Amino acid sequence: MVDIITEGFLNSCFSLLFCKANIRKDKTLYRDILEILQFDKVDKMEIPIILKNKIECLSRICQMKLEDKTDDNVIDSLSFSNKYTSLIPVLEMKRNEEVKDHIILDHVKQVRLRKKMNYLLKNYGKLHKVLDNIRDSSYDAIDDIIIEYESIIKVLYSNIVEHNRITAIEATSSLDLLKDDYKPMLDKIIEKYDRKNTTPTGFSIFDDYVFNGGFEKSRLYIFAGSAGSGKSTLLGNLITNSARMSPFMYDAEQANKKKVYIYITLENTIEEAFMRIYQSLYNKKSYQVLNDIVNGVDIRKMIVEEFEKNNATVIIKYFKPRGISCTDLMVVLDDVISEYGKDSIKGLYVDYLDVLRSDVRYDIKWMEIGDIALSMKLLAVDYTIPVITATHLDRTSYNPENIKNLNLGQMAKSIEKVEHGDCICLQVRDPFDPNLIHMRFGKNRSGKANVSIDFRVALENYKFIQGFKKGNDERINDPSSYIQDVSNTTNSF
Repeated sequence: MVDIITEGFLNSCFSLLFCKANIRKDKTLYRDILEILQFDKVDKMEIPIILKNKIECLSRICQMKLEDKTDDNVIDSLSFSNKYTSLIPVLEMKRNEEVKDHIILDHVKQVRLRKKMNYLLKNYGKLHKVLDNIRDSSYDAIDDIIIEYESIIKVLYSNIVEHNRITAIEATSSLDLLKDDYKPMLDKIIEKYDRKNTTPTGFSIFDDYVFNGGFEKSRLYIFAGSAGSGKSTLLGNLITNSARMSPFMYDAEQANKKKVYIYITLENTIEEAFMRIYQSLYNKKSYQVLNDIVNGVDIRKMIVEEFEKNNATVIIKYFKPRGISCTDLMVVLDDVISEYGKDSIKGLYVDYLDVLRSDVRYDIKWMEIGDIALSMKLLAVDYTIPVITATHLDRTSYNPENIKNLNLGQMAKSIEKVEHGDCICLQVRDPFDPNLIHMRFGKNRSGKANVSIDFRVALENYKFIQGFKKGNDERINDPSSYIQDVSNTTNSF
């Protein structure tokens, strides 16, 4: 365990703190070094005396740096003690050392790696014990050991995600407008908010009126609706529309990248989810799908050709309600990244939020739902992807009188869903016209809020057709009209 603190690492930290460099050093760096030196898994009894002395000296330096002491004050203060006499000349030498920027950045990288190792080792003792029990078969029942092992692995995943989240926040949470380089921050703005980097929905009413071109990275989008209002259908349409968007919608670089859409369903089984997607793709009713299967239509070939021409794929995974948590979603994402690469994921679509399981046990339901919503938001930030999910509205949404006044107070079970979501869309089915869905965007950090729209739908075909501004009979058509053309040409099957 001591190997994370080597003499070479300590010397590089002294250089990092005292050398002359163009790169500005802030308090985050000092805190990180202190965290590594104070990590409770390091066995101080096994550290050689010379390293102990350097560790204590480096710790004291970081503490004084956090108190805004200058290099002169730091060295002067340490000089009064005989304890660090042998190190004072080293520190003086480091002060006059000119180190190139790339070397400084490498030193910083070593600090970050060791900090990450600390997060990995947080529950090392428990993992070691479980592995020993498995090796020696010294456990009561296989059920218990598997549950315990899974729990530890999930904590490991959570620790890494928490580390990545903190690192990402630290990298962008401080900006001195006079001294700092703006480029990293400006690059981040382009990556998240440039229209070409969004995930289009394929509906003009969304992409051009409500959003800034589509779903933005690091955002959590929540579509809340009453039963039968088409929540699952809308999620499926959002996926297939975007997956079929022609490459001309992107620049050349974007068109050549693989586009992967991950659809997690905790409500409909794989065959149900697939059937709905197929029906929406080709505008078919259930009996027509069965006819296609019976008559030997090559359904796989049709779908593969459709998605391959746009370099896209959709990955569908079914889990039982309450069967997975956001930590399990991380495992799914990591698995996809290992195969297709991190930049390939265009969005994570989860049907639906209320039937996920929290990684933390709560006695109160609204607290559990709030924790799940927060975890999904952090997932979007950690993986720099849009996360789109559905949830329920409360019982007041079934009252025809309330349809005219959809509001965020109708969110069921936990108002914290509203707090953690970047965009909240409320939707209900018209009580008199079954082919009409009413929507209101009560909150929207990535576009217009407090706007109402209506959608023409054909839910028997699991298809949202057209969206238009509420109170305006002028329809706003889907910009990718070829999608509807494809649907029309395939009805003959």
